[in-house]
Amino acid sequence: MLSQMKIMLFAIVMVSLLFPLVTQAQTAFPLKLSENKRYLVDQNNKPFLIKEFSAWGLIQALSEKDEAAFLDSLRQKGFNTVMTSILSNAPSQMGGNPPYWQGISPLLVKWDFSTPNETYFGHVDRFLKMAEQKGFFVMALPVYLGYPGDPSQGWWDEMKSEHNDTLKMRKYGEFIGKRYKNTKNIMWIAGGDNNAEGETFAYENNMIQGVRTYDTEHLWSGHFDMNKGIIWSTDHPRFGNMMDIDGLYVWTESILMERGPQYKTELAQYNKGKMIIQLDQSYEHDVPHYADNENYQWIRRKMYEGLLNGCKGTSFSSGEIGNSSYYFKNWKPLMSTTGMKQVLSCFRLFESRAWEKLVPDQSNDIVLSGRGTFGELDYVCAAKASDNSTYIMYIPKGNRTIYLNMQKMTGKPMRMHWFNPHTGTALRIGVADIREKFGITPPSEEDWVIVFDDNDLKLPEPGLLTR
Repeated sequence: MLSQMKIMLFAIVMVSLLFPLVTQAQTAFPLKLSENKRYLVDQNNKPFLIKEFSAWGLIQALSEKDEAAFLDSLRQKGFNTVMTSILSNAPSQMGGNPPYWQGISPLLVKWDFSTPNETYFGHVDRFLKMAEQKGFFVMALPVYLGYPGDPSQGWWDEMKSEHNDTLKMRKYGEFIGKRYKNTKNIMWIAGGDNNAEGETFAYENNMIQGVRTYDTEHLWSGHFDMNKGIIWSTDHPRFGNMMDIDGLYVWTESILMERGPQYKTELAQYNKGKMIIQLDQSYEHDVPHYADNENYQWIRRKMYEGLLNGCKGTSFSSGEIGNSSYYFKNWKPLMSTTGMKQVLSCFRLFESRAWEKLVPDQSNDIVLSGRGTFGELDYVCAAKASDNSTYIMYIPKGNRTIYLNMQKMTGKPMRMHWFNPHTGTALRIGVADIREKFGITPPSEEDWVIVFDDNDLKLPEPGLLTR
């Protein structure tokens, strides 16, 4: 009896040790665009869903030991990507003492970008290598510009100091491009809450062109100033045409005006044909305390809808009141927040299905009624796999009956599961007959996901990772 108990305990321990490996399969970097340019694949052509944690000051905020622990924690929560700055300079918002790392300045001469400090960049090298070994893709800003007009934010004003000029920014870009052109697990992000307008343009443009002089392989996206209408990377009038991945940066949905709600602009951008991602969104309990950061249903809604509307990547940043993750002052409790648990459930659902094959259902052929009004927050977003294996719907409010044409869905019997985005649990319903009108009613008035799978494929329950 005792030996049997030991065997059982050993099995439990082994499962717990192996589980992170199952949820985060080894990635063969570098990544590249898929054949249809809609998502990323690794060197083995394995699809890579961007699951990004916004960690702006990570490179300069923590010791290398804590950086490793931070990445390990994110990995256990299903993340495979971090967005961070090679050079951070926002003392009021980023942890540590930016722009310094452990007291080491990134520049040998203050604000002179042509004088990179080898000691600082040796740390950057080690961080990127460590991230690669842990399976992390790094979306890196060569320099974070910061909100224009606020001297405490970013480098936009320091770049224009008497110690620097546009030619020195070109030299810095060349240094970055030459140094990291062979780094396998990165892509570049332009901007950083800033459109680089006016005289700032020459500084940012020279830096970007310097990078591209030596580094012609890495992909680019952009993080610009949504307050001035640049919500997608390709919206930028001067940098937009160099964006390989079109990133959406919206920290409050209300700013979208007639382009919103968020699913509306995602569908419009998806129809343009470029790979789209949710670049930087949903900062749990962050200022301003709008619904985008405080209402978990809003956080869930935007994430699930985005992944059904063609986004092949999404993002999150956890926090408590007064303790946002980008401060890096007390980050360990932020690995187990309500938001982190619910985001992991979302990751697991989509990773358990062929997410790369999902195509937004923009017709009225399958959902006959109960979908809601397009342009309203309770509208039901849905997507169907291109091989007819799966059809998924996110229902923002469960107080309705939805009627579907199962003949138009796939024309085959479809096994059904409710998936609870609060808890990450699945509830099997049964098999839907091939009817012209088939009704479903969610189990409660809260938000729900329903997953239809080809019954012949015998796929695992939603959220159970076997891929």
